[in-house]
Parts: sequence; C-alpha cells; structure tokens
Amino acid sequence: MDVLTAREYAQINAKVRALKSHLLSVGDYEKLVQSTNIDDVVRLLSATPYAERIAQVELRPPYDLVQIDRVLSEEFLRSFDLIINSSTGKAKVFLKLYREKFYYDNLKVIISAVTSKTPKQTALQYIVSLSPKEAEEYGILLDAQNINQVVDQVRKRKAKEALTAALPQFESLKTPLVLENALDREIYGELWANIKKLSRSDKKYAKTIIGTKIDNINILTILRSKALKLRPEVIEQLILPVFYKSERAIRECIAAPDIDGVLNTLSVSEFRYLAYRAKEVYEQTKSIFPIEHAFNEYLTQIIYSQLLGFPFHIGVPIAYLELKSQEIRNIKIIIVGKVEAVEPSKIRDLLIIF
Repeated sequence: MDVLTAREYAQINAKVRALKSHLLSVGDYEKLVQSTNIDDVVRLLSATPYAERIAQVELRPPYDLVQIDRVLSEEFLRSFDLIINSSTGKAKVFLKLYREKFYYDNLKVIISAVTSKTPKQTALQYIVSLSPKEAEEYGILLDAQNINQVVDQVRKRKAKEALTAALPQFESLKTPLVLENALDREIYGELWANIKKLSRSDKKYAKTIIGTKIDNINILTILRSKALKLRPEVIEQLILPVFYKSERAIRECIAAPDIDGVLNTLSVSEFRYLAYRAKEVYEQTKSIFPIEHAFNEYLTQIIYSQLLGFPFHIGVPIAYLELKSQEIRNIKIIIVGKVEAVEPSKIRDLLIIF
C-alpha cells in the first residue's frame, strides 16, 4: 500500500466510517414504510440520527414540504462539507467537481417534472440541495411554465450553455431526453476528463463509479429512445462519447429494432446481469420506468461495493455521498407518501435501499 495514499485518506476514511454507521438500516426503512401516518414517521425518525433535523420542522397540516426539503438537504450538506474539509490535494479538487454532479442531477429532475407537468411536491422528493441558494433556484425552476423559462433561469453558466445549445433539438424531437443528455454530456465529460489528474491508485476506483454511471446513462438513453421510436442516427447523437465496459455492445444496441432487441443484445454482453434485471421488470410491465429503477438499484450496488475491502481511495467518499443522497431521497419519498396516503407497497417500490 502506498504510504502517501494511506496518509491522505486516513482522516477522510475516519469521517466516512463514522458517517456510514449512521445510515438507516433495512429495518429502519421497513418501520418507516409500514408506519400509519406522518406522525409515526416523525416519531421513528426521532430515534435515528435525523432526530435533530426533523425536530426543526413543524409537521402539522398543512405540511410544509419545502421546509422538510431544507432541513434534510442541510444534513447532506453537513456530510459533504465534513468529507471535503477532510480531503486533501487532487482528491479534494475532484470531490469539489463531483459536487457539481448533484446540481446537474437536480436539473434533470426539474426538466422531467416541467415537461411532464409533475406536481412540485412530487418532484421535490427526488431533489437534494447543497445550499439554500440552490434550493431557492430549484423552487423557482419548478414553478416555470415551460422549458424555455427553466433554461432562462438556470444560474450556473456551463449548465445553462449546455441546455441552450440543446434547445433546437429539443424543439424538434419534443422529448426531455435531449436536454437531460446535454447535462450529462457536460458534467460527465468533465468528470471523466479529470480522472486523469488523480493519483494512479485513485483512477481505478473513480473510473469504476463514473464509468458505470456513464454506461448506465447510455443504455437507458437507448432504451428510452427505442420507446420513443427515434431513428438510430438520432440515438447516436444522444450517446455520451465515453464507454467503460463495452463500446461494441452499446453500439449494437443502437441498431436494435426495439426494447426487446436491446435487452437481448445486452444479455450476451458484459451487461448480461443488468439485462437480466431489466428483462424481468419489463416483461411484467412493458414500461420503461421500472427498468430505470432496476438500473439505479444496480448502480447503487456497484457504488456500495466501493465501501468494502481496501479503504484508501477516492471511491470511499464518493460512494458515501451517493448513498447519503439516496437515503435523503428515500426519506422524502416516504414522508410525501404518508402525507398523500400512498399504500406502503407502492412507497416501497419507489425506494432504493442498500
């Protein structure tokens, strides 16, 4: 083991170990899902590390979900700051860039919500802010009447430029996939390019997480494009120009005639396990949405594996931050579900538990 690497990650790993021990367990989630109402959720959360945050919220009708979003996002920000402040050198620079990914993820949620006319309360379940200023921006964007208003009000220059450049194609194809792809191309292109600046030992772990994410994005882009019956030459334009596991398999998927063809192609490639999961849910529903959920579950498993084994690498803090953000989304989904009296089984189907 590289002594310098061990020294660089000694403090950050101590922080991650402490923070990881506070993540909710499968049992915690089951109690929350099975709870009778919002009061039960509050009582159960009061027995977890979220007690102090939840105590700041007035959870009585009418429920202020914006306030819930704020206090939970503050918890994520606290974790992020602890980790970044404990990091050093090239790892710290990369983690600061990785922070931007969450902003882009949130913009994708907003674009999907605005185009599909999803209620603001529903969309907020999937957004995790990293500052009060960001939270304010997301609220404004979710109130937009159309995509042009969203793009006009995006504050970060690179994201706004990427979306502006993609607007003509969006107007032509009438699918938010175009805009989401533009955001992914911008942030993942920058992250992938910056992996080369990391230490040799960190490159492997960063590539595993980010490369798997990019492969997932590309395959989901193809599947969603097939559902929309887009032509192969259009799909080719939407694919991110980075391939981690198998460029050949992904390009063969582009030429597949339909969703079944894509899944059959994947089933005889390095993505066979992912194809098996996707086929299982698609055969039951014939819908693309359960496939996206299955892909996210798979990705979460890959990310969680970074916390196991050799601990002195950048994959450890990145994995924790990804899991923490998912945990906060899960809590918000449960809270909104209880407010709206959603059946426990349906709430459980929306969660990604690790």
